Amino acid sequence: MLRLDTREELLWRINDLCLHLNNYITKSGQVYKLSLSMGIYEVDGETDDIVSMADRAYIARQTIKNKGDTAWAFYDGAVRDKLLHEKEIESQMEKALAEGEFIAYYQPKYSTKEQKLIGAEALVRWRRSDGIIVPPYQFVPLFERNGFINKVDRYMFELVCRQQMRWLKQGLIPVPISVNMSRMCLYDPHIVDEYIGVLNGSGLSAAYIKLELTESAFFENISIMNNVIEALHKVGIKVLMDDFGTGYSSMMMLKNVAIDVLKLDKSFVDDIGDDRSEKIISNIIYLAHSLQIEVTAEGVETAAQFEFLKSVGCDYIQGYYFGKPQPAEDFAALLQKEFYDGSDAGADKKG
Repeated sequence: MLRLDTREELLWRINDLCLHLNNYITKSGQVYKLSLSMGIYEVDGETDDIVSMADRAYIARQTIKNKGDTAWAFYDGAVRDKLLHEKEIESQMEKALAEGEFIAYYQPKYSTKEQKLIGAEALVRWRRSDGIIVPPYQFVPLFERNGFINKVDRYMFELVCRQQMRWLKQGLIPVPISVNMSRMCLYDPHIVDEYIGVLNGSGLSAAYIKLELTESAFFENISIMNNVIEALHKVGIKVLMDDFGTGYSSMMMLKNVAIDVLKLDKSFVDDIGDDRSEKIISNIIYLAHSLQIEVTAEGVETAAQFEFLKSVGCDYIQGYYFGKPQPAEDFAALLQKEFYDGSDAGADKKG
């Protein structure tokens, strides 16, 4: 319990405490780095009992759990509402999964040269029983923290395999669909066998399914990652590195993992127009191609971005310039238009 006149004084005290703890040295000379995680409740008057005060400080601390770059958080109404909302989601998630409320939206991918549909990425959406669509930013980060993302990823993989088979039986010509796999799945020793079992059980050819893993997943354990990639390659499943460029050793990583496709993070695309950024993009694409790795650019939204990426040899384009994520029925109509109507779907941009 601290009695201070201003929040600035409190933060100075906290920073001083963090500094001392992060430089703690024992008598033997051993240095320890101790990270604090603090929730702060500012007492306004003296009407609250000590238990309520402590609970509110604890609620504030929960908002920064597992965030190594954040040492403290203040309690306020927004924090309370956020925690209550997350508790509500957690109380519904198992039932939602069992009742098929998680669905796939498909964002098209186009070849840069021909502007032809060559694939799509399956993105999870939560369609509640009342028909309301819950956007992923409201539940995916929570599922990644509490581990439920593993179940959702497995479900999405099975969902896409079944959907591809339905399209085949309807006489459509599907394109390969990539499905996201959380890095947490990699620590399940049975994960590859489970995915291969789902694929074989669906009857779908591996040519119609791919897996996307974020760049950060590749850094955590290269040996595990390489074992996973090797096992997937044996059955014909290609692997994409998503969010490339958000890590710190991206270039060195490329020589250590046998990925098939590199996906340039949207942050690169947003910087197109800046000379230095364009040189970096151009050289990344050149390096990837020299390693027989194809390149997809994410988040392409303008003609200028598209034209530059085309000029430097980027293989594939994904983003609002060609198409937004869309439900299965709309994507099926896109397949019909692309492969049966003889029209150029890529020419109708900003779809």
